[in-house]
Amino acid sequence: MTASFDYLLDDLEALWDKGLEPSKKDLEEFGENVKKAVVASLTRSNTEEGEREVVRMSSIGKPLRQLWYSNREKEKSDTEKFSYSTLLKFLYGSIIEELLILLVKTSGHSVTDQQEEHNVKGVLGHSDGRIDGVLVDFKSASGRSLLKFKNQTLFFDDPFGYLAQISGYAEKKKDSRAAFVVLDKQSGEIAVMNIDRNQMMDVNKRIDDVRNALAKDTPPDLCYWDEEDGKSGNRKLSVGCSYCSHKIKCWPNLRAFKYANGTRYLTVVEREPNVEEVFIEQTQ
Repeated sequence: MTASFDYLLDDLEALWDKGLEPSKKDLEEFGENVKKAVVASLTRSNTEEGEREVVRMSSIGKPLRQLWYSNREKEKSDTEKFSYSTLLKFLYGSIIEELLILLVKTSGHSVTDQQEEHNVKGVLGHSDGRIDGVLVDFKSASGRSLLKFKNQTLFFDDPFGYLAQISGYAEKKKDSRAAFVVLDKQSGEIAVMNIDRNQMMDVNKRIDDVRNALAKDTPPDLCYWDEEDGKSGNRKLSVGCSYCSHKIKCWPNLRAFKYANGTRYLTVVEREPNVEEVFIEQTQ
């Protein structure tokens, strides 16, 4: 009996109750792919030389101002340097994807078309694969991010451009549906977010909008406004800006403070926080 994608989450959650064991072939493939990912990560330089395409399927949904600054950096240098922590995040993201694929297969579902290339108006990308014929993108997330997929608020709050990315992959074969399969790195919870065709982004128009913005001499408007930081009188960056490497360009007086729950970026400081201030690394 062929497994149905609609029961994927139930089948994944039941894996440990059923005591199912991966096949020898799937285990060997998992081990080999993880080994390749580890070796590739540890033997690469922390710089990527040569052509770096700003407009890729994985990036077209990011805010236009962020893409504009990234494009200007590319024009200055063909070398992009990554910190060890960024390279480590790339690595465990790859390992989590391989783990999810193994679990999906072990639960009785098929995984096909892995790393299929997509080209929409010259913008390239590679999709993670299909589960039971449904186009999927695997993601690792924190608890806060997982809620966006569980509650489908990703449709309204998507600073990393995930919807544009999967919409681009769906464009090639005009898929009527797609889905994100997401693992919470902290809790181990898995979520599946389904997307219908009418919920997908018009990726052709988006590509045109991105290229038009990059062709201009001045950056687009701010991606997000800052917001109140409690009742202190201070103002802080929105979450979408916090992860952007160009935030100091948009907010030149930005200051960062190390709180127990992470770094908080303040655009206005009326009351000095009673925590350590940290240095903000600037890009070019």
